[in-house]
Amino acid sequence: VIALQSNIYNDWRYMYFLWAPLCLLAAVGLHKITNIRMGGGIWKFGARLPRRASGGLMPTLTYGATAVGLITTLTAMAALHPHQQVYFNALADTRTPGALAERYDMDYWQVAQRQSLEYLLARYPDRDLRVYPKSFSMRILPINDRNRIAPSLPHEADFYIKRSLNRWNGTDEPAIHGVRAYGSGITYILAPNSAAYRDYYRAAYSDVEANGTLLARADFDVYVHNGALYYLNANCAPLRAGVDLAVFLHITPADPADLPADRRELGFDNRDFRISRKRVGESVFAPTVFFEDKCVIRHPMPDYPIARISTGHFVIGGDAAWRADIDFAAHAAARALYDSIAAGDYGAPVAQSHFDLYLSGNALTYIKESCAADDTDARFFLHIIPSDPADLPADERERGFANMDFRFADHGARIGDICVAERELPGYAIERIRTGQFVSGKSAVWRAEFPVAR
Repeated sequence: VIALQSNIYNDWRYMYFLWAPLCLLAAVGLHKITNIRMGGGIWKFGARLPRRASGGLMPTLTYGATAVGLITTLTAMAALHPHQQVYFNALADTRTPGALAERYDMDYWQVAQRQSLEYLLARYPDRDLRVYPKSFSMRILPINDRNRIAPSLPHEADFYIKRSLNRWNGTDEPAIHGVRAYGSGITYILAPNSAAYRDYYRAAYSDVEANGTLLARADFDVYVHNGALYYLNANCAPLRAGVDLAVFLHITPADPADLPADRRELGFDNRDFRISRKRVGESVFAPTVFFEDKCVIRHPMPDYPIARISTGHFVIGGDAAWRADIDFAAHAAARALYDSIAAGDYGAPVAQSHFDLYLSGNALTYIKESCAADDTDARFFLHIIPSDPADLPADERERGFANMDFRFADHGARIGDICVAERELPGYAIERIRTGQFVSGKSAVWRAEFPVAR
């Protein structure tokens, strides 16, 4: 290290506390193993083998095993140079292209970013470079090269340097340069301001908007498409320097056993991520792409069945700017119900007000398109007036109707900007139904009343 003036990353602690003790341990171990003799039925350490046995089986096996270990390690180091920090043992899948990058952090300290920066400096010798994110690798470069690189926010950068290649619908992003090891990407350079890059994400945005499943509408429209969660915004406000923005993403599996052991007590998988940060050099964030006035975020979905997702956008240290709670089972049921009504299976609505009301079989369905969060905040009242008052429970006969008031969250779901709720009705003959929404202590927000012919 001294002779070659090698770079020591993360200070000297590895040299002081790891390398010297490990070298000593290896040397002592090799010495002891090659000086083993049999005696008393057990291995005896520390006694030198007799001269006549010095060329026996044990030293041969020991030196042979040591040689194999050294050769395989040196071969890997030579093949990986200058990225020997990317290490995997034989139990990992190092043969399938891309397999390691899908499961492991290939370059935790982002050492390979130096090679990416050197590539940019050589390719663009006559211009300054706006790069995201900031990396300590910049400090390794000569001062003249270092001065040509300006750490920038994501939407202002000329180039993204990413630690691994993210995939969008199974297709590689248009990287202009990449560094690989074992067939997997260590780091890639993406050019967000290039025409090809903008066109690629414009097409991806349109594909998700047209073919994805819309889960919720808020500041960002939330979609699921091809195994990933997408956040789309058609009027994306520019990110401001010095503001720490984040998205919380809590995923509740259908089977709690699918959660990692350290999150089962929490009850959900916490996958919060940041869109931009004050400390731009920190590295964990979901891919966020800005083009024209739009922005899109992609986050991979887990491979286990999902029961619920809670997500939203907040400023670190502040309240949530928006949130969406998505019950997947209720969402699927609401989607099927809405599609059936849209196909004409329920006929015409029995009443139209703030919500359109449909009656089919023994269920009353509430539908509202262009539905905002405020439309479902007020409690729903549902009063069932039977044809025969004797069908009412004894405690409701004096009132003259069955009270089936409910909250939307208990019996409904939002499909994007469509609200769908369904209430099963009593089995006895019904004369009339009164329903609507109300705020306690105030007049009804809306109401509807209609006869029931059955």
